[in-house]
Amino acid sequence: MNPNRKVLITLLSFVLAMLVIACSCSSLIPTATSQPSGQEAMPGLAGTWQDSQTSDTYVIAWQNGQYVVLSCSWEGTNYSITSQSWNGSALTWSYDDTDLSLTVTITTSSISGDSLYINWSYSDGTSGTETFGRVQ
Repeated sequence: MNPNRKVLITLLSFVLAMLVIACSCSSLIPTATSQPSGQEAMPGLAGTWQDSQTSDTYVIAWQNGQYVVLSCSWEGTNYSITSQSWNGSALTWSYDDTDLSLTVTITTSSISGDSLYINWSYSDGTSGTETFGRVQ
């Protein structure tokens, strides 16, 4: 066999072997958005949270691979949740506050220990940020 042909076959075999190894290893490396089955995307978000300024209480759960708001309440009054969504990094929910006659929308921004940082807005256009505390 021609020496140049041997070198070319050896080189192509090496490249093919490296390609097979690279393709095999890529499935072992988790992507930034992949989440192990059953594990919370934002560990610690599930639980009961309270707004220290208004005493509104929110119960959040991790169910079927997403967060859901189970309840919104204030001093015994339960508010009806009108919409909610989990986009993989933020939980957003809305409810009608019958005492204020406004729709309240809350979006989580981050969590640190027993502090949940959120953005809120009212249907009248006012908005702001707040920190909820975990209810022990």
